[in-house]
Amino acid sequence: VQRGRGWAKAISETGSMQVGIGGIDIRDEPAFKQVLRIISGRIDDLEQPGTVLIFDNQAEKLDVKVGDAVTVSAPTTRGANNTIDLRVVAIAKGIGLLSSWNVFIPSQSLRALYQLNPDATGAIHVHLKPQYADKLGPLAARLRTALEGAGFRVMQADARPFWMKFETVNREDWTGQKVDVTTWEDELSMMTKLLGALQWITGLLITVLLAIVVIGIMNTMWIAIRERTREIGTLRAIGMQRTGVMWLFLLESLLLGVIGTVVGALFGIAVSFGLNALQIPVPLSAQIILMSDHLHLVVHPSDVIRGVITITLITGLAALYPALRAARLRPVTAMQHFG
Repeated sequence: VQRGRGWAKAISETGSMQVGIGGIDIRDEPAFKQVLRIISGRIDDLEQPGTVLIFDNQAEKLDVKVGDAVTVSAPTTRGANNTIDLRVVAIAKGIGLLSSWNVFIPSQSLRALYQLNPDATGAIHVHLKPQYADKLGPLAARLRTALEGAGFRVMQADARPFWMKFETVNREDWTGQKVDVTTWEDELSMMTKLLGALQWITGLLITVLLAIVVIGIMNTMWIAIRERTREIGTLRAIGMQRTGVMWLFLLESLLLGVIGTVVGALFGIAVSFGLNALQIPVPLSAQIILMSDHLHLVVHPSDVIRGVITITLITGLAALYPALRAARLRPVTAMQHFG
């Protein structure tokens, strides 16, 4: 499918904002309707020229509703500003960063705004089947080679969003047209880096939390050993081997770890479901990252099981050294201990 691209200023009677414009032929993209949740209007009306689909956060900022007019002003390649009047025909539910500044209009309206030829477009989207999801890089390289063989001038591979390449292109000494080939991973590289940074911060916080857990477990085990020193001596005196004493404390620690993590996991799941039921709204700044207008916590069973197993094993490792110290206590010395 083909998509037009543009950057303009949307103006209503009470407000304005900068928006990225996507020119779309809605009849050629039935899947586009499936990924959006329309809360007002009809998305099929986007077939008509002079119409626009916006998102709820934009409608709130511009103070418009279905049927209202929005004026779009955009600079052309010749340095002039063109304007076009559009009618809001549909308002969709926001999906975070991807909808915070994007609007969609018919492709012919976008061509009229930028005074482009009827056969001009901004981007051609090639949709692949799911089995090719892990082969984007090689397929993009093949497409780039094929375009060069067909006589097109092709830009060098650059894993950045298209709008970040404008400055580079403006510095280059050439005129005419070049074709750029990117994947969806390239276009969303900024978001990927943002999510990577958030995952790094999450990993750091988990590491600090686990360190606190380990220290707490070791202190607890030291106290337990100190309080049971005479009992340890008695067990050793009646024939229990050192390995038996060590396993006694290790199994106790592992059992406490399993019970604690399972109870904590069940409590966390209950809290997650409770918060989801409350439909807590989040500010726009947080919506950009959370991709939702309300707090929604997702519970993955595999992550819960992995967390229970991991923390239980860490609990056992944390108790290993105190258990070894307990096993090395001499029976006579342990039985004479007071305190």
